[in-house]
Amino acid sequence: MKNKPLFLKLFPLFALAIALSFPLQIMYLYKIPYTDIIKVFSMLTPLNLISMSVLFTTAILTASMSRSVYKMVPILLVALFANNAIVGLYGSDYTVVQVALSFFLFAFSLKPFYAQEVKAVILNPNLRWWKTPERFNVKKDLKISNGSFDIFSETTNISSTGLFAKVEDEKLLRAFKLNEVIDIQLGETDKLFKAKVVRVNDKKTERSDVGFGLQICKDSSHKEVYLPWFKENTASA
Repeated sequence: MKNKPLFLKLFPLFALAIALSFPLQIMYLYKIPYTDIIKVFSMLTPLNLISMSVLFTTAILTASMSRSVYKMVPILLVALFANNAIVGLYGSDYTVVQVALSFFLFAFSLKPFYAQEVKAVILNPNLRWWKTPERFNVKKDLKISNGSFDIFSETTNISSTGLFAKVEDEKLLRAFKLNEVIDIQLGETDKLFKAKVVRVNDKKTERSDVGFGLQICKDSSHKEVYLPWFKENTASA
């Protein structure tokens, strides 16, 4: 997935707008000036305040793409249902039809949370490709090892967090498994880096790059050796 789903960009703003609409409605209905914030909030019911808090929390969880948002959505529906039910049955500012319609429209707006694309990126951070650092097409000799044997290869692209090692031999592609931590050594330096195998592309994937996607482990070598090497080899890019 190359871009963040539009729903995840818009819903936090939508939820915040609805939360802010509670005091704004109080100001409008009872002609209270915006400068008298204390009076406005004194007229908000406990259910109003709970609904606002849940809306704010859901907005934050959605913006941060926390999987906890799926625990908050049912709570949000219950809070807004209770709030609208009381307003419709006992209030005089809105009719039952108006509050019922607003609730069902809001409930319908939550449906994209369960769309395959949105649910996938919330539950699996590895699919958030829009957060991937910029890659540079740099070819450098490379040796990768798991302690039992070595594979001599070359990079096809590099980033500040990892690189892609070109390996076309099918047998060698089966040598390392996903999430396995291995050693890599760049041709220009004798320093060893720890890296995790985060992708294995073979010819069956129908991609032009065949080999291993490696993520550099965030240790002292990454900061002190790899990043300076990365900056040196991408300075003119």
